[in-house]
Amino acid sequence: MKRADRLLFRGMLAYSSIVLLLLLALVYVAQLIAKASGPGHGIWNMTRLMQYAALQMPEVAYDVIPLALLLGALVWMSILSGHSEVIALRMSGWSLWRLEQPLLLVGLLGTVLMFALGEWVIPVTAPASEAMWANASQPGAGFHNMGNEGLWLRRDKQLIQIGAVGDSGKILQDVRIVSLSPGMVGLKTMTHAASAYYEAGHWVLQNVELTTISPQQLQMRHEQSLLWNIKMPPSTLSSFAHPTRTMTLPTLWRNYQNLQTGVIKMNRFALAFWRRLSYPCVGLIMILLAVPFVTRNPRGGGLAARVMAGLVLGLGFHFLTEMSGYISVSGGISPVMATLFPIVLFVLIAGFLHRIT
Repeated sequence: MKRADRLLFRGMLAYSSIVLLLLLALVYVAQLIAKASGPGHGIWNMTRLMQYAALQMPEVAYDVIPLALLLGALVWMSILSGHSEVIALRMSGWSLWRLEQPLLLVGLLGTVLMFALGEWVIPVTAPASEAMWANASQPGAGFHNMGNEGLWLRRDKQLIQIGAVGDSGKILQDVRIVSLSPGMVGLKTMTHAASAYYEAGHWVLQNVELTTISPQQLQMRHEQSLLWNIKMPPSTLSSFAHPTRTMTLPTLWRNYQNLQTGVIKMNRFALAFWRRLSYPCVGLIMILLAVPFVTRNPRGGGLAARVMAGLVLGLGFHFLTEMSGYISVSGGISPVMATLFPIVLFVLIAGFLHRIT
């Protein structure tokens, strides 16, 4: 690596790290202020508050690393431009792509760090922070309410509604099951259980009200417990108890492929899967945007103006990503299209800037 390469690499790494630490510090302090009063139950002191905020930092880092790379590149290149180093390198024959290579190495480090956070760190720290807020002793303990409409699943010829999931998916509350007739043209049975638990590879329903439907009559009976013949591992249900950000790529893919849910649920998993694959690469795109933005007019605008422009770019990408995600979840566009649209758009903008620079 040449001396100029080392200069660009070290400066980019230093300023991106500084920006990242500053962003994390700001969010950490904001969390301390916002959550100082606690969840309203249980023991909540400064030690637990600081632990809770610290457990959320890996997730924050995952979200802001691309922004830190963008601002780091803008700051470092603006400093070099102010001292004419960029002009000297361009006049010595360095192309824009040659100038970006050391910076992109830092971007690759950011990409690897984001993959590591998403696959190995956040799936542990995010549930732990949620469990701490719920005053639970360990991740997955306690019940996670699945909302007013509950969690809807379809397995084989059964439609299932679950009110709450607990104990890492091994205990369920407020379970309703509708069994469909062959061809799914009619109802066979409707079952309501106050709870269900998983033991020795089988599900058992408790406090069950069973309604059998036939053309002639309805038959209702009550059972204290009833074996539930269904293949549904607790790990699958546990994944629903936390947001998709806490799932690893294999878990997201398995849920997307195997769960026969409604289109909204399937899109949610598919969107999370494709975003997990693509988002770590966003930092590289941000660098490709930042470098021509500075070098196209190295003397134009101050550092503050360029940082502000970088923030606008970052917020613009976040807005497009969120909007396309909402459209995808509602069934408007495919998850792959929702994921690729903001990325392709910003790649085209970067390509245009490279072409005119």
